[in-house]
Amino acid sequence: MSESVSEREAGEAPGGVQADVLKPLEYGKYLQLDKILGAQKRESEKPGRSPAHDEVLFIVVHQAYELWFKVVIWELDSITGILRTCDYPDVRDNKMRLILGRGNRIIEILKIVVQQVKIVETIEPQDFVDFRDWLFPASGFQSVQFRLLENKLGITKGDRVQEYKFTPVCAADEGQLSTSETQESLLQLVQRWLENAYDDEGGEAFWKDYQDGVSRRLGEIAGKAKRDSTKEMFDNILDEGKHTELEKEGKRKLSHRALKGALMITYKRDELKFQQAYQFLRMLMDMDELLLRWRWNHVMMVQRMLGDKPGTGGGGYKYLRSTVCDSDKYKVFLDLFNLSTFLIPTDVMYPPQTTVSAPTANSEE
Repeated sequence: MSESVSEREAGEAPGGVQADVLKPLEYGKYLQLDKILGAQKRESEKPGRSPAHDEVLFIVVHQAYELWFKVVIWELDSITGILRTCDYPDVRDNKMRLILGRGNRIIEILKIVVQQVKIVETIEPQDFVDFRDWLFPASGFQSVQFRLLENKLGITKGDRVQEYKFTPVCAADEGQLSTSETQESLLQLVQRWLENAYDDEGGEAFWKDYQDGVSRRLGEIAGKAKRDSTKEMFDNILDEGKHTELEKEGKRKLSHRALKGALMITYKRDELKFQQAYQFLRMLMDMDELLLRWRWNHVMMVQRMLGDKPGTGGGGYKYLRSTVCDSDKYKVFLDLFNLSTFLIPTDVMYPPQTTVSAPTANSEE
């Protein structure tokens, strides 16, 4: 009869393993709940201040944000690791299911993050004012993890609103951020993946079909003014030189070849080998959209609770609004959203084949 765990706790376990290693794992110790549940220290309860009831909720919500950001970064790093180390056929044939699974996990987490703003809004503005003064100069603007997440997705220094400069609070944070700025971002890796898809999956033949389809589309437009404006719109993707100009202006983020690859995947999405690739593109847009929704919810929450006051870190409503409403620079996969601009009807892109019936023996000559 084998020894029970409790019997082995008293001495050395079989194989030389110390008995304490074999003690039953406890829920609280595994999750280190003593540290987590003891980490809500209110600034308002320090001597000489009036304890604010709502400060506990304020702390917990922001701690929850940081924990979710940790998981999002963990999953994002796994996705970029696959794209960085595996070639296109391997990703297509063996790794895409894993990428989609982890990406969809990020999406579900971001849905929670977006909704969490509503919990903060249950704090009434007057109740927030009662403890806000004690928070200076701490600010969500100092969230290293959120800045890391932006860098890893593909937001660059040139994309950011320049009015407020992020200053890391310690050397370790500065080192993490500096490293993340030099590593290939998800945007850069997706660009390479799309370029390889275009090269490996018959992109040039598709592009010829697309050019012919656009010509047919333009031929259907009767009015010259509308035909000219439509041609100018399509020239922005057909003409690589114009695409390059838009890249320099910050209005395009993907290379011309990568954009053509994304368009090819969109048109061929019903073919088996493109189905997961198309889901991947939609997943990237879902992630981008949820982050944009979080920014917007955050903007409205700040205005609701602070009005036009500056934030504790110097930003406030006007700064936050500028990251959502005044520019598309914070939208990482902007080109995927704008891809719909260049879609033409399927029957114009691939016109039905006209069949001519063979003459019968009784037909008149």
